[in-house]
Amino acid sequence: MTPRVPLRTRAGERQILRFPVLTDLDGSELAIHAHVVTGTADGPTLTLISGVHGNEWFSHAVLRAVLAGTDPATLRGTLVVVPAANPYALRTVTRYSNDIQQVGFVNMNKAILRDTESITGRTGQVLVEQIVDRSTHLLDFHPGPWGTTWGVVLYDATGPLSAASRELAVAFGMPYIQGEDAAVAFPNSVFDAASAAGVSAIGIEVGGLGFGSRSENDWIARNVDGVRRVMAHLGMLDEPAPPRPVTDVEVAWDLRPGHGGMLVPEITEDRLLTATTGGELLGRLISPVDLTVIEEYRSPGDGILLSVPRSHPVHPYNFGFVIGRPRGSAA
Repeated sequence: MTPRVPLRTRAGERQILRFPVLTDLDGSELAIHAHVVTGTADGPTLTLISGVHGNEWFSHAVLRAVLAGTDPATLRGTLVVVPAANPYALRTVTRYSNDIQQVGFVNMNKAILRDTESITGRTGQVLVEQIVDRSTHLLDFHPGPWGTTWGVVLYDATGPLSAASRELAVAFGMPYIQGEDAAVAFPNSVFDAASAAGVSAIGIEVGGLGFGSRSENDWIARNVDGVRRVMAHLGMLDEPAPPRPVTDVEVAWDLRPGHGGMLVPEITEDRLLTATTGGELLGRLISPVDLTVIEEYRSPGDGILLSVPRSHPVHPYNFGFVIGRPRGSAA
């Protein structure tokens, strides 16, 4: 393996680094930008990645707040922030790249390690070679797109870095964490690339869009606090980060609409991370044409609401309600 070159600038400085990807048809150049804050003492290189999916832009506010609150004079190590990991998808504010050359691989989080001659594949390669491979720890942000909010932190539960990955997830401070076999659940993803490079990584699925300033400001604050807790855990900050109780969960039920329509919840975003009981009516799918009820969504059993939507139009199999339960508990 080629030795990793640390991604850093001069001690005590901030800088924006630009990594060209390619030139498009109209002559514009596609590039990945990284904000780099280098402390005055040695330490880890923690990378925060946002925007692998172009419609998950909620975390931009989180990254701005983290950067604004990080003083290089008191920082040990290097903080790297990538606001738009997939700029081609961000152009259209869509989950996937509008990449006609590789229709099957337009989800960059399923194409990072593929050897594809495509816009998506090349963007992923630059992200890995220039940023992921040069990190020591990584936080990959995947908040809910417009109309959906999440409240869980993902970690790799089976790979060689599973213990370190779980430590990061616990340090983030959310009440529920979800371990997955990352190679199976997220093949050719940022998780996969980080594991291949020996970089401990977690996925942050906290927050969403379209719920109003009260809820969204709370989720931003939770994310910023979580990042700073991780930085303290890694010795990058002197801030105390007392541990919080954490429960390992698994997804018990993922209730998605089987048809298109208006998804109308019976519960609000305030129920995120609270208990639901079997049979509870969570929401309905209403026909936008004849206004009849197409589907009802009831909790199949007791559990914890890990994801809830707001009222909005959905296509078949869009996100709906995700219910978790403590890992290893009976169905």
